[in-house]
Amino acid sequence: MKRYWMLLVLLVFSLSSISFHYVGAVQGPKPDYYLKMVTGKEEEAAGLAVKGSYQVEPIVVTTKGSEYPNDHQSYLEKMDFSYYYDVELKELLNEHRSFMRGKKDRNAFFEDDNVIGYVGSDYQYDLDKGQSDILDIALYDKGKKKNSAAFKVQIKKNADDYISICDVQIKGQTMKVLIVFQQLLAGGRHVFKNPEYHMYTLDLDKKMVAAHERIETGAKQEDKLKSVVTYTGASDFLKSNRYEIFDQRTYEWKDGNEDNRKLMNRELFVYDIWKGQLTKILNESIHELLMKPKVENQTIQQVGDDLYISLISEAEPSQVVRYDLVENKIKSDTKLELQTMQSKWGQARITRIVNNRVYVLMLGKLNPAAAIIDLDTRKTVYEGVVERRGSLDMSELSISLIYR
Repeated sequence: MKRYWMLLVLLVFSLSSISFHYVGAVQGPKPDYYLKMVTGKEEEAAGLAVKGSYQVEPIVVTTKGSEYPNDHQSYLEKMDFSYYYDVELKELLNEHRSFMRGKKDRNAFFEDDNVIGYVGSDYQYDLDKGQSDILDIALYDKGKKKNSAAFKVQIKKNADDYISICDVQIKGQTMKVLIVFQQLLAGGRHVFKNPEYHMYTLDLDKKMVAAHERIETGAKQEDKLKSVVTYTGASDFLKSNRYEIFDQRTYEWKDGNEDNRKLMNRELFVYDIWKGQLTKILNESIHELLMKPKVENQTIQQVGDDLYISLISEAEPSQVVRYDLVENKIKSDTKLELQTMQSKWGQARITRIVNNRVYVLMLGKLNPAAAIIDLDTRKTVYEGVVERRGSLDMSELSISLIYR
């Protein structure tokens, strides 16, 4: 009898879910939003899109209109709330659906002309049960159009260590995997100690861990001076990359209180993945920029072998420094006059840098707005605002980022 009772519950749940899905599908048409050009040239915005949500549903807005990704997903995909609509992974998903099935950690992918690599980890763990120390390695050969390898490796970690994949790189038959370790503080459910970063070298022929190194930045963990190290991933996280960037901030803690702390120093470290070398950026101009007030208005973005450090200001010109990681020198130091745009549209944030052009999202006043600024000429080649066709109501739209 118990068995039939469970079947009845499942049947009722399934019918309810299908009914809910059907009701949602027959609701009225969704609003159409679009990017309306304010200044510049429309063709400069080709490929530009802003991403956000309408009510609770993902939405992508371009100059042509809006797209609702959920409209193109099956019922089962909609039931899986972690199902990706990550723009960078969309093409991989469409072209290699079988290989991509079940692989959802965006930081665990690598792609070049020959191979797609993925390092699976137990990222949906239960704190009460702990986390597995097994990594699932999967490789796809693009030339042969088939899976070329699938194996497991074990990494050494303590029972109270929790790991996340930061980056994956492949060269020949060698895979590099950057992993962050965090240890749960005693008595805390979601409070972790400062992270540790470990680089693992995997031999893809022997299907084993060939080497392991902890990346040491000299972080201080004293009574009054404590350092926080943050990993800054490359903008194009799928592609081949030579460097890993770490942002280390050292604070003076007064009375041992984290809320009462003062920034004493800030340093950037560059780790050469294939040489295994860690160096500190020793540039006074960059250090001065990093130590300026309002750290929350700063962004650090790695684009290939260049590092962009930006400081957005509403009261004075904003600053974008481009640093060459290979030559260890500043390529350019650009001042941008963003005050007028921000007074109209709201606080600016650089969300993307492509071909030495910054893609700026502005929020907080009127409608969400976007701008493309060429750093070589300091000219705004495009400025646009999100509008809704046939209505002025923007209350249910939320925009979070720009991509191209």
